[in-house]
Amino acid sequence: MNLQQFKQTLADNPELEIQLKFASGDSMAPHFHITEIGKVTKDFVDCGGTRRVTEACVLQTLVANDTDHRLTSDKLSAIFARTDDLGFEGYFPVEAEVQVDTIAIYLISSGKNEDGKLVFELTPKNTACLAPDACGLEVIHVTSQTADSPQQMALETSEDSECCGGGDGGG
Repeated sequence: MNLQQFKQTLADNPELEIQLKFASGDSMAPHFHITEIGKVTKDFVDCGGTRRVTEACVLQTLVANDTDHRLTSDKLSAIFARTDDLGFEGYFPVEAEVQVDTIAIYLISSGKNEDGKLVFELTPKNTACLAPDACGLEVIHVTSQTADSPQQMALETSEDSECCGGGDGGG
C-alpha cells in the first residue's frame, strides 16, 4: 500500500479505531501508539555494484501500559497533516516498525473496514539479493516461517561468483 492509498483509506473511514493485523492473524495490542511518522531513505550499492535508492513512509509503533488508549483514523490523519514538510510523495510504500525481540519492519499491504474497525494488514519484509546474476545465486524462496535456522535461509552461490568474495568464502 502506498502513502496516497493509506491516507485515502484513513479519509474514507473516519472515526474508526485502527487495528494492525499480522499475516498470522494475530493483531497488535489495541492500545498501540504511533510514536513517529518518518521518511526513510536508503541509499546503497547492491552486491552487483548497482547504486540504488529506496524511500518509504515508516510508522513507528509502541505498545505502552495505557490500555485504555485507542488510535483512530481521524487522529492518525491529523498526525499525517503535520508531515507535509518531510517531502513525502504519494507512491512511497508505507511500513510499520514493530518492537519484538528487536525492531521488525512490516509492509502495510492493505486496509479495510472490518466490523467497525479500520484494519491494516502487516506483511513481513524479507531480504533479497538484488543482483542474483552478478552473484551467481540460485534464487530460492524461503521465508522465516518455513526455515528452521538462519543458515537454511541462505542462498547458494556458484564457485565462480564475483559477489561477496566469490567461492573462497570471503564474504
